[in-house]
Amino acid sequence: MTRLWTIVTIGFVLTAPGIAHAQQKLSIPSVTPASLTALLHHETTPTTVTGELYLPPKASGPVPALVLLHGSGGLEGPTGTNIRKWAGAFAGWGVAALVVDSFGPRGIKETGSDQGQLSGWADDADALSALKVLAADPRVDKNRIGVVGWSRGGTAALNTALEGVRKSIITDDLKFALHVVFYGSATSQYRGRTDQSPMLFLHGEADNYVIIGPTREFADWAKSQGNPVTFISYPKTFHDFDVQGQFQGFIKTLEMAAKCDLVIDLSNGHALRMNHVDHPTVTPDGIRAYLKSCVGHGASLGYNAAARADAVENVHGFLKQNFQL
Repeated sequence: MTRLWTIVTIGFVLTAPGIAHAQQKLSIPSVTPASLTALLHHETTPTTVTGELYLPPKASGPVPALVLLHGSGGLEGPTGTNIRKWAGAFAGWGVAALVVDSFGPRGIKETGSDQGQLSGWADDADALSALKVLAADPRVDKNRIGVVGWSRGGTAALNTALEGVRKSIITDDLKFALHVVFYGSATSQYRGRTDQSPMLFLHGEADNYVIIGPTREFADWAKSQGNPVTFISYPKTFHDFDVQGQFQGFIKTLEMAAKCDLVIDLSNGHALRMNHVDHPTVTPDGIRAYLKSCVGHGASLGYNAAARADAVENVHGFLKQNFQL
Protein backbone atom coordinates (compact mmCIF):
# COMPACT_ATOMS: atom_id res chain seq x y z
CA MET A 1 0.00 0.00 0.00
CA THR A 2 1.31 3.45 -0.93
CA ARG A 3 1.79 5.75 2.02
CA LEU A 4 -0.20 8.95 1.46
CA TRP A 5 1.68 10.87 4.10
CA THR A 6 4.36 10.67 6.76
CA ILE A 7 4.32 12.19 10.23
CA VAL A 8 6.94 13.58 12.55
CA THR A 9 5.54 14.11 16.04
CA ILE A 10 6.53 17.26 17.88
CA GLY A 11 5.21 19.03 20.95
CA PHE A 12 2.07 21.15 21.23
CA VAL A 13 3.00 24.29 23.14
CA LEU A 14 1.11 27.56 23.44
CA THR A 15 3.77 30.27 23.04
CA ALA A 16 1.39 33.24 23.27
CA PRO A 17 -2.38 33.71 23.23
CA GLY A 18 -3.70 32.10 20.05
CA ILE A 19 -0.28 30.95 18.81
CA ALA A 20 0.70 27.29 18.98
CA HIS A 21 3.29 24.92 17.61
CA ALA A 22 1.98 22.12 15.42
CA GLN A 23 1.88 18.63 16.88
CA GLN A 24 2.85 16.98 13.61
CA LYS A 25 4.59 17.70 10.34
CA LEU A 26 3.17 15.97 7.28
CA SER A 27 4.45 15.23 3.79
CA ILE A 28 1.69 15.74 1.21
CA PRO A 29 2.02 14.17 -2.26
CA SER A 30 0.88 16.78 -4.78
CA VAL A 31 1.61 17.97 -8.32
CA THR A 32 2.96 21.16 -9.89
CA PRO A 33 0.94 22.26 -12.92
CA ALA A 34 2.28 24.98 -15.19
CA SER A 35 -1.22 26.17 -16.06
CA LEU A 36 -4.92 25.42 -15.65
CA THR A 37 -4.86 23.37 -18.85
CA ALA A 38 -2.00 21.30 -17.48
CA LEU A 39 -3.92 20.70 -14.24
CA LEU A 40 -7.14 19.68 -16.00
CA HIS A 41 -5.30 17.40 -18.44
CA HIS A 42 -3.05 15.89 -15.76
CA GLU A 43 0.09 17.19 -17.47
CA THR A 44 1.84 17.87 -14.20
CA THR A 45 5.04 17.16 -12.30
CA PRO A 46 4.74 15.06 -9.12
CA THR A 47 5.70 17.11 -6.08
CA THR A 48 5.75 16.64 -2.33
CA VAL A 49 4.79 19.63 -0.21
CA THR A 50 4.66 19.82 3.56
CA GLY A 51 2.08 20.66 6.18
CA GLU A 52 1.89 21.48 9.87
CA LEU A 53 -1.01 19.80 11.67
CA TYR A 54 -2.61 21.45 14.70
CA LEU A 55 -5.04 19.21 16.60
CA PRO A 56 -7.58 20.24 19.23
CA PRO A 57 -5.95 19.57 22.62
CA LYS A 58 -8.98 17.74 24.03
CA ALA A 59 -10.37 16.04 20.95
CA SER A 60 -12.56 12.97 21.32
CA GLY A 61 -13.62 11.14 18.19
CA PRO A 62 -13.18 12.37 14.60
CA VAL A 63 -12.94 16.18 14.53
CA PRO A 64 -13.64 18.72 11.77
CA ALA A 65 -10.60 20.13 10.04
CA LEU A 66 -9.39 23.00 7.86
CA VAL A 67 -6.72 23.23 5.18
CA LEU A 68 -4.90 26.58 5.53
CA LEU A 69 -3.33 28.17 2.42
CA HIS A 70 -0.78 31.00 2.65
CA GLY A 71 -0.44 33.99 0.36
CA SER A 72 2.44 35.39 -1.69
CA GLY A 73 4.55 35.96 1.41
CA GLY A 74 4.68 32.25 2.22
CA LEU A 75 5.04 31.02 5.78
CA GLU A 76 7.99 33.21 6.74
CA GLY A 77 7.73 36.38 8.79
CA PRO A 78 4.49 38.06 9.89
CA THR A 79 2.27 36.33 7.31
CA GLY A 80 3.37 32.92 8.56
CA THR A 81 2.91 33.99 12.17
CA ASN A 82 -0.59 35.17 11.32
CA ILE A 83 -1.63 31.87 9.75
CA ARG A 84 -0.21 29.90 12.68
CA LYS A 85 -2.10 32.19 15.04
CA TRP A 86 -5.29 31.35 13.16
CA ALA A 87 -4.38 27.65 13.33
CA GLY A 88 -4.05 27.91 17.10
CA ALA A 89 -7.46 29.58 17.28
CA PHE A 90 -9.05 26.87 15.15
CA ALA A 91 -7.57 24.14 17.35
CA GLY A 92 -8.91 25.96 20.40
CA TRP A 93 -12.38 25.90 18.82
CA GLY A 94 -12.18 22.12 18.32
CA VAL A 95 -11.13 22.17 14.66
CA ALA A 96 -7.90 20.59 13.39
CA ALA A 97 -5.83 22.86 11.13
CA LEU A 98 -3.38 21.73 8.44
CA VAL A 99 -1.10 24.62 7.39
CA VAL A 100 0.22 23.85 3.89
CA ASP A 101 3.61 25.14 2.72
CA SER A 102 3.45 25.44 -1.07
CA PHE A 103 6.65 27.49 -1.38
CA GLY A 104 9.39 26.01 0.81
CA PRO A 105 9.43 22.51 -0.72
CA ARG A 106 9.56 24.09 -4.18
CA GLY A 107 12.47 26.37 -3.28
CA ILE A 108 10.42 29.58 -3.38
CA LYS A 109 10.61 32.31 -0.73
CA GLU A 110 7.86 34.65 -1.93
CA THR A 111 5.95 35.47 -5.11
CA GLY A 112 4.76 38.98 -4.33
CA SER A 113 7.25 40.52 -6.74
CA ASP A 114 6.95 37.78 -9.38
CA GLN A 115 3.88 35.53 -9.44
CA GLY A 116 5.28 33.75 -12.48
CA GLN A 117 7.56 31.68 -10.25
CA LEU A 118 4.68 29.30 -9.55
CA SER A 119 1.31 28.90 -11.18
CA GLY A 120 -1.54 29.64 -8.80
CA TRP A 121 -3.07 26.32 -9.86
CA ALA A 122 -0.33 24.61 -7.85
CA ASP A 123 -2.01 26.07 -4.75
CA ASP A 124 -5.27 24.42 -5.80
CA ALA A 125 -3.51 21.10 -6.35
CA ASP A 126 -1.86 21.35 -2.92
CA ALA A 127 -5.17 22.22 -1.24
CA LEU A 128 -7.01 19.27 -2.75
CA SER A 129 -4.09 16.94 -2.06
CA ALA A 130 -4.15 18.05 1.57
CA LEU A 131 -7.88 17.33 1.62
CA LYS A 132 -7.12 13.73 0.59
CA VAL A 133 -4.52 13.42 3.35
CA LEU A 134 -6.89 14.67 6.04
CA ALA A 135 -9.77 12.50 4.80
CA ALA A 136 -7.56 9.43 5.20
CA ASP A 137 -6.77 10.29 8.84
CA PRO A 138 -9.11 8.46 11.27
CA ARG A 139 -8.84 11.37 13.71
CA VAL A 140 -10.59 13.63 11.19
CA ASP A 141 -14.22 13.65 10.08
CA LYS A 142 -13.85 13.52 6.29
CA ASN A 143 -17.29 15.05 5.80
CA ARG A 144 -16.28 18.17 7.76
CA ILE A 145 -13.09 19.39 6.09
CA GLY A 146 -12.95 22.98 4.88
CA VAL A 147 -10.39 25.29 3.31
CA VAL A 148 -9.21 28.75 4.40
CA GLY A 149 -6.94 30.86 2.22
CA TRP A 150 -5.29 34.28 2.41
CA SER A 151 -4.67 36.40 -0.72
CA ARG A 152 -3.08 34.03 -3.24
CA GLY A 153 -4.29 31.20 -1.00
CA GLY A 154 -7.70 32.86 -0.91
CA THR A 155 -7.88 32.56 -4.69
CA ALA A 156 -7.25 28.83 -4.33
CA ALA A 157 -9.89 28.65 -1.61
CA LEU A 158 -12.50 30.02 -4.01
CA ASN A 159 -11.32 28.11 -7.09
CA THR A 160 -11.52 24.77 -5.27
CA ALA A 161 -15.29 25.30 -5.17
CA LEU A 162 -15.28 24.59 -8.92
CA GLU A 163 -16.04 20.96 -9.73
CA GLY A 164 -13.73 20.90 -12.73
CA VAL A 165 -10.81 21.92 -10.54
CA ARG A 166 -11.77 19.49 -7.76
CA LYS A 167 -11.96 16.56 -10.15
CA SER A 168 -8.46 17.25 -11.46
CA ILE A 169 -7.15 15.86 -8.15
CA ILE A 170 -10.08 14.09 -6.45
CA THR A 171 -11.48 10.99 -8.18
CA ASP A 172 -14.44 10.32 -5.85
CA ASP A 173 -17.10 12.43 -4.11
CA LEU A 174 -14.72 13.90 -1.52
CA LYS A 175 -15.01 17.70 -1.45
CA PHE A 176 -14.44 20.67 0.81
CA ALA A 177 -17.38 21.15 3.17
CA LEU A 178 -16.82 24.93 3.24
CA HIS A 179 -14.58 27.68 1.86
CA VAL A 180 -13.26 30.76 3.71
CA VAL A 181 -11.71 33.39 1.43
CA PHE A 182 -9.57 36.16 2.90
CA TYR A 183 -9.09 38.81 0.18
CA GLY A 184 -8.76 36.27 -2.64
CA SER A 185 -8.46 37.56 -6.21
CA ALA A 186 -11.07 37.02 -8.92
CA THR A 187 -9.78 39.39 -11.60
CA SER A 188 -9.53 36.15 -13.59
CA GLN A 189 -12.74 34.21 -12.94
CA TYR A 190 -13.70 30.71 -13.98
CA ARG A 191 -17.27 29.57 -14.47
CA GLY A 192 -18.53 26.00 -14.26
CA ARG A 193 -20.40 23.64 -11.97
CA THR A 194 -19.71 24.28 -8.29
CA ASP A 195 -19.60 22.05 -5.19
CA GLN A 196 -22.47 24.08 -3.59
CA SER A 197 -20.61 24.22 -0.27
CA PRO A 198 -20.97 27.28 1.99
CA MET A 199 -18.54 30.14 1.33
CA LEU A 200 -17.42 33.05 3.52
CA PHE A 201 -15.61 36.03 1.97
CA LEU A 202 -13.75 38.69 4.01
CA HIS A 203 -12.31 41.65 2.12
CA GLY A 204 -11.12 45.22 2.67
CA GLU A 205 -12.98 47.81 0.63
CA ALA A 206 -9.81 49.90 0.16
CA ASP A 207 -7.75 46.89 -1.02
CA ASN A 208 -5.84 48.07 -4.10
CA TYR A 209 -3.75 44.90 -4.38
CA VAL A 210 -6.69 42.50 -4.76
CA ILE A 211 -9.62 44.75 -5.63
CA ILE A 212 -12.93 43.83 -4.09
CA GLY A 213 -15.25 44.20 -7.10
CA PRO A 214 -14.37 41.03 -9.04
CA THR A 215 -14.29 38.95 -5.85
CA ARG A 216 -17.77 40.18 -4.94
CA GLU A 217 -18.91 39.37 -8.48
CA PHE A 218 -17.58 35.82 -8.16
CA ALA A 219 -19.30 35.46 -4.78
CA ASP A 220 -22.61 36.58 -6.28
CA TRP A 221 -22.18 34.14 -9.15
CA ALA A 222 -21.34 31.25 -6.78
CA LYS A 223 -24.48 32.08 -4.81
CA SER A 224 -26.51 31.88 -8.02
CA GLN A 225 -25.07 28.38 -8.56
CA GLY A 226 -26.31 27.13 -5.18
CA ASN A 227 -23.42 27.88 -2.83
CA PRO A 228 -24.62 29.55 0.40
CA VAL A 229 -22.50 32.72 0.42
CA THR A 230 -21.68 35.32 3.08
CA PHE A 231 -19.67 38.34 1.96
CA ILE A 232 -18.23 40.68 4.60
CA SER A 233 -16.41 43.87 3.60
CA TYR A 234 -14.53 46.34 5.77
CA PRO A 235 -14.54 50.09 4.90
CA LYS A 236 -11.20 51.92 4.70
CA THR A 237 -9.39 48.61 5.04
CA PHE A 238 -6.42 47.43 2.98
CA HIS A 239 -4.91 44.10 2.00
CA ASP A 240 -3.57 41.79 4.73
CA PHE A 241 -5.81 43.53 7.26
CA ASP A 242 -5.43 40.64 9.74
CA VAL A 243 -1.60 40.48 9.55
CA GLN A 244 0.04 42.26 12.46
CA GLY A 245 3.71 43.27 12.54
CA GLN A 246 4.49 43.62 8.85
CA PHE A 247 5.25 46.71 6.77
CA GLN A 248 2.36 49.17 6.59
CA GLY A 249 1.89 51.29 3.49
CA PHE A 250 2.60 51.28 -0.23
CA ILE A 251 5.02 48.71 -1.69
CA LYS A 252 6.00 49.54 -5.25
CA THR A 253 7.42 46.10 -6.08
CA LEU A 254 4.18 44.15 -5.51
CA GLU A 255 2.97 42.58 -8.74
CA MET A 256 -0.77 43.09 -9.02
CA ALA A 257 -3.53 42.33 -11.51
CA ALA A 258 -6.11 44.88 -10.37
CA LYS A 259 -6.59 46.16 -13.95
CA CYS A 260 -7.19 42.70 -15.41
CA ASP A 261 -10.71 41.56 -16.31
CA LEU A 262 -11.26 38.00 -17.52
CA VAL A 263 -14.06 35.47 -17.20
CA ILE A 264 -13.45 31.97 -18.59
CA ASP A 265 -15.81 29.05 -19.24
CA LEU A 266 -14.03 26.23 -17.43
CA SER A 267 -15.61 23.55 -19.64
CA ASN A 268 -14.04 24.75 -22.89
CA GLY A 269 -11.56 27.51 -22.05
CA HIS A 270 -13.46 30.15 -24.02
CA ALA A 271 -13.47 33.73 -22.80
CA LEU A 272 -16.91 34.86 -21.65
CA ARG A 273 -15.54 38.35 -20.99
CA MET A 274 -12.15 39.97 -21.47
CA ASN A 275 -11.12 43.56 -20.81
CA HIS A 276 -14.80 44.41 -20.14
CA VAL A 277 -15.93 43.08 -23.55
CA ASP A 278 -18.45 40.22 -23.51
CA HIS A 279 -17.76 37.17 -25.67
CA PRO A 280 -14.63 38.53 -27.36
CA THR A 281 -13.19 36.83 -30.41
CA VAL A 282 -9.89 35.75 -28.93
CA THR A 283 -7.52 32.78 -29.06
CA PRO A 284 -5.80 31.12 -26.07
CA ASP A 285 -2.62 32.94 -27.10
CA GLY A 286 -4.56 36.20 -27.10
CA ILE A 287 -5.80 35.51 -23.57
CA ARG A 288 -2.28 34.82 -22.36
CA ALA A 289 -1.00 38.00 -24.01
CA TYR A 290 -3.77 40.05 -22.39
CA LEU A 291 -3.01 38.68 -18.93
CA LYS A 292 0.61 39.71 -19.32
CA SER A 293 -0.33 43.18 -20.54
CA CYS A 294 -2.74 44.03 -17.71
CA VAL A 295 -0.35 43.26 -14.85
CA GLY A 296 1.05 46.24 -12.96
CA HIS A 297 3.07 46.98 -9.83
CA GLY A 298 2.49 48.74 -6.54
CA ALA A 299 -0.13 48.27 -3.82
CA SER A 300 -0.78 48.98 -0.15
CA LEU A 301 -0.81 46.73 2.91
CA GLY A 302 -2.36 47.67 6.23
CA TYR A 303 -3.25 45.99 9.53
CA ASN A 304 -6.69 46.78 10.97
CA ALA A 305 -7.17 45.45 14.50
CA ALA A 306 -10.93 46.05 14.53
CA ALA A 307 -11.41 44.27 11.20
CA ARG A 308 -9.32 41.34 12.39
CA ALA A 309 -11.34 41.00 15.59
CA ASP A 310 -14.56 41.09 13.59
CA ALA A 311 -13.18 38.50 11.17
CA VAL A 312 -12.32 36.17 14.07
CA GLU A 313 -15.90 36.45 15.34
CA ASN A 314 -17.42 35.86 11.91
CA VAL A 315 -15.17 32.94 11.01
CA HIS A 316 -15.93 31.33 14.38
CA GLY A 317 -19.66 31.77 13.82
CA PHE A 318 -19.38 30.38 10.29
CA LEU A 319 -17.55 27.28 11.55
CA LYS A 320 -20.00 26.77 14.42
CA GLN A 321 -22.91 26.89 12.01
CA ASN A 322 -21.48 24.65 9.31
CA PHE A 323 -19.39 22.24 11.42
CA GLN A 324 -21.99 22.00 14.20
CA LEU A 325 -19.38 22.87 16.84
